[in-house]
Amino acid sequence: MLTRRPLATAAPRPCAAQGATPSRRAFQSVKEEYVMHCLRPVMASLLLLPAVSLAETDSPRVLPEVVVNPAGFTEQERVTATSAFTIAEETIKRSSAQNLSELLIEQGLPVEATPTDHGENTTLIRGFHTEHLMTEANGKVLILIDGRRSGVANTRQISLYNVERVEVLRGPEMFKYSMGSSGGIINVVTKRGGPEYFSGSARIGFGSHDAYRAGVDLHGRAGQFDYTFGYEHGTVRRDYKDGRGNKVHNTRTDATERLNFNLGYTFNERHRIGIDGYHYNVDKAHRPSYVDEEGEIRNNSYTDRKTQLIHLNYEGANADGSLSWKASLGQGKDLYETYEAASRYPKGQEVDTDRAQGSLTYASTLFDLTGGLDYIKYEVENSSTARGNFLRPGGLDPQWAGVGYPMHPTSTTTLWGAYLIGTLKLRDGTLNLSGGLRYERASAKDLSVGDEHYDRVPYFTSRGITSRDQLPTRRNFEHVSPTVGVSWLPVDGLKLRANYTQGWRAPSGRQLFASSFYEDYGAPGDPRLKPEFTDAYEIGFDLARTDWRLSGTYFYYEIKDNVYIYPGVRPDGGTPQGRVVMNVDRRIQEGVEIQVSADVAGLLGYRSVELRPYLNLTHMLRKKEVIDEGGPGLLGKWWPIARMPDTTASYGIRFSHPASKFSGNLNFNFYGKQYGGRANVGDGPLVGFGNFTVANLSLRKRLWEAGERSSVDLKVDINNLFDETYSYLGRIPQDAYAYPGRNFHATLIYNF
Repeated sequence: MLTRRPLATAAPRPCAAQGATPSRRAFQSVKEEYVMHCLRPVMASLLLLPAVSLAETDSPRVLPEVVVNPAGFTEQERVTATSAFTIAEETIKRSSAQNLSELLIEQGLPVEATPTDHGENTTLIRGFHTEHLMTEANGKVLILIDGRRSGVANTRQISLYNVERVEVLRGPEMFKYSMGSSGGIINVVTKRGGPEYFSGSARIGFGSHDAYRAGVDLHGRAGQFDYTFGYEHGTVRRDYKDGRGNKVHNTRTDATERLNFNLGYTFNERHRIGIDGYHYNVDKAHRPSYVDEEGEIRNNSYTDRKTQLIHLNYEGANADGSLSWKASLGQGKDLYETYEAASRYPKGQEVDTDRAQGSLTYASTLFDLTGGLDYIKYEVENSSTARGNFLRPGGLDPQWAGVGYPMHPTSTTTLWGAYLIGTLKLRDGTLNLSGGLRYERASAKDLSVGDEHYDRVPYFTSRGITSRDQLPTRRNFEHVSPTVGVSWLPVDGLKLRANYTQGWRAPSGRQLFASSFYEDYGAPGDPRLKPEFTDAYEIGFDLARTDWRLSGTYFYYEIKDNVYIYPGVRPDGGTPQGRVVMNVDRRIQEGVEIQVSADVAGLLGYRSVELRPYLNLTHMLRKKEVIDEGGPGLLGKWWPIARMPDTTASYGIRFSHPASKFSGNLNFNFYGKQYGGRANVGDGPLVGFGNFTVANLSLRKRLWEAGERSSVDLKVDINNLFDETYSYLGRIPQDAYAYPGRNFHATLIYNF
């Protein structure tokens, strides 16, 4: 079960009136003991299931049939009115990526990736992004694991060894989980046990910079009981060198650890109860000194991270499968702490989540209909290093100056959602109309009232705000959004599609109530923030044949009241007064996507080998925003959107020779020009970076096999093949340090 980390030092609230309040930690302890008490019989029952199932008559597990027509579209693809992007298991196996962040980069999605586990990896889709401080509630791209909110925004925390596929969901599919992720939701689908009775793999690998990684994954079934277990441990003992051969000091990682499990019991062939968990831990990922977005030098530091998830699940269906249902109840924890020698306390954040969801689906030859409910609550705690005017040595805080500020409760964000979506299938499924509605209610509460010191923030004082009493301590929002789409298949193998979705996202507790004095957030929140609205349009086509596929999509997003961190421009449009979370009046994100792949060997009639070139490209036609359209000075000026490259492209060739058990992937990733930082609003020149290409090569060869069950493979990965000097975070060396040069990793894999 998840554990709450006790505080080493009790931290008084930094507000003027410190009335006695119940201890949140004590309440959490009581709550967890209760939850653990409730789950003990469930866990005990699940542990007994293998023995019970062995006594039952062994019957084959019934798997859903995947229907593919001669043109190559699955039934789900035929009815989908938005672009479909799926990374299959075979593609993941041939990749050199070790985590979701690296995989998304390889597939052409822009990620502000860090070279080690020390930092956040901000992922972008069509200009929308996850949040830079790992707070899922703040982000505009949602990361799911098996259709459930992961609670994390850092894609580097998600390992790939137990992943079956990764998919991007939009339109009606997005409404099952949120209406605040208009660019797309990333859903990571993991493996379940079976249909084999017992199988798995064990591996050990070594690489550049004295890197070591070992792990084991097991899955199978015993009667009606299915199981999956996985464990992995890794370390990087030495600092790496960049593309020029220069050592980048303080870049080692003491340890990473991944543990996952999924246990399930199927009864009456159509009902399954299960429990699954995921744990990822980073121990001392070191980081060199660097210049942050506020122009301050950050000294050498190290970061500890921890992600924990646990869910209790049930899914079932009626006899003919026309009705199916799912329910899930879970908890999560996401923690990071960055330690610097100059501070007693780290820059840190802990987000604890409680979540539940359920859905009911009716499927027929004429129409499909799905309705559901979902709930999640984020409880956020933060700490701060000794920086800024209040906490630095000799600072204004009489108690905490020079030492930082310990972890303390700061805010909560609670989301309730309900949705109804459906698809009407006409003309034998060649014309499909899709649509739906989603209702969402959001509430946020300030748990550290008085720590904001608005009287010391020029952005607020210039607007007449000098006291905390002038602003609310709690906010509530609600909204209903529609989505509508159409897909038409005029001939076999060709699909035309169009979709409109209205996105809506309320500001989170941290965006409303963050303190720039005691949270190390770098910007105060604004309790007056409005929700953001997005009009999302896309049209496109898909061509599918046996040996090749081609997709093209045009997308256009117009966002009203975008919530983000911006330099706070003066009311008269003059120079900025420091960064603050604020609404931006209007924002436009417009572009095109192209996805194409072809098995050249198959096209030439050679079926004994696969030779598949591929290209995934996103090009932004427009990416700009204005704080107050028609306003004076900088307020009314349009600015390029930061963080999203003009163009990203992933291209290369995957190859396989089944007879010799040899396969590989040569991948090139082009990262176009972008502007760094949180936003570009200012009165100075805009300086961009990017325009580099990184090549990775992955090879896999069967060395030994005994029958169909046992074999040994060798996998060799060569990253940054051509020794490129690059960074996803800024110019080198002005803003960021260079990423690793050419590096190798060899893994020996025993399959059984």
